Amino acid sequence: MLLAMSSPELLTFPCAYPIKVMMRASAEPRAHVDAVIGRHAGAAVAAAATERSSAQGNFRGVTYTIQARDSQHIAAIFADLKDIPGVLMVL
Repeated sequence: MLLAMSSPELLTFPCAYPIKVMMRASAEPRAHVDAVIGRHAGAAVAAAATERSSAQGNFRGVTYTIQARDSQHIAAIFADLKDIPGVLMVL
């Protein structure tokens, strides 16, 4: 007998969802990332981001906590962030 199994939702939406963006340390990528986050999640989310620089100061990691509506919302933000020059990784 074969049982139909559905994959369980790992997140319950809406929820607070942290997005970490690793980028080069120049100001240009950060401004573009803030604009994308502001467009998808609101300017207040971009303003409340936390930032940490690498030991040599060449890179920075910025964490934004958004209110994710659904998995498509998260996927759209990730896609837009990955297209920004200077962004190295989105987690």
